[in-house]
Amino acid sequence: MNRYNLVKYTAFSLEILLCYIIQSTPGLTLEVFGGRPVLMLPVAMTISIFESEIPAIVFGVVCGLMADSGYSGPMGYYAIMLAILCYIVSILMENYIKTNLLTAVLIGAVSIPIIISVQFLLFYVVMGYGYVGEYFAAHYISRIIYTFAFVPVFYGMNRFIAAKTIT
Repeated sequence: MNRYNLVKYTAFSLEILLCYIIQSTPGLTLEVFGGRPVLMLPVAMTISIFESEIPAIVFGVVCGLMADSGYSGPMGYYAIMLAILCYIVSILMENYIKTNLLTAVLIGAVSIPIIISVQFLLFYVVMGYGYVGEYFAAHYISRIIYTFAFVPVFYGMNRFIAAKTIT
């Protein structure tokens, strides 16, 4: 690993750690309309925009495990989903799509609702809880929107990190 990658990966790791602390510390993120953001989703997704497949998967798994530890439910859901998402995003950005804010926002607009909604389906609906529609509307729609709002912020931060560490 060259010096530039070491600096870049260290910066990404510090960003992930800081976001995990912010996400998991009560009172640091406001609860908006019953939902708190899943900061690890936009962090992992935007890092994978600037990385090749293997680093993208590694950062996706790390962010996923951190998200899993911060939310109730079995360990591994976010780790698996973010590993898959980061791999797909990395492949798309390297081969098919131009890297810019618009594509990051579009990828976030598709992936964040899917990942959070599948979590709701697997761990709320399938478990047989009642008032499914009301609970989704009260807690998950705001979580999706709140999480999505951070995509441009993390895209800008990760673009800056990636641009400053190019060989």
